[in-house]
Amino acid sequence: MEIATERQVIRVFLVDDNRFFLEGLTLLLERQGDFKVVGVSPRGKGLLRRLARVRPDVVLLDVCLEDINGLTVLQGIVRELRTPVVMISVYEEYKEQALKSGAFAYLVKGGDPLELYQVLREAARRK
Repeated sequence: MEIATERQVIRVFLVDDNRFFLEGLTLLLERQGDFKVVGVSPRGKGLLRRLARVRPDVVLLDVCLEDINGLTVLQGIVRELRTPVVMISVYEEYKEQALKSGAFAYLVKGGDPLELYQVLREAARRK
């Protein structure tokens, strides 16, 4: 397995209300060799400031957060930071609204991890 150089590493910020999901996904992404998780958060409050400071290449954002609807957070990220956002949820019914609001992609939890990796790579290239 080839180790990614610093230039090739995709900086990902994870936002999800499920802390087990955050920890598990962090491990899975970093095992790929070309992802580095630069931050995690279970809530949307203060997130735009953190993202502006960390400057990830892509954000993976859940629809349901502890304190606010992820679709509202998505709109702020798209408007203020222009960082590509991949939405993820157990609910399929938010897909159309998320894509209309500027999400790069919408994935349903429980899908193939290879699809997630590919979508994150594509989103990072769009930055």
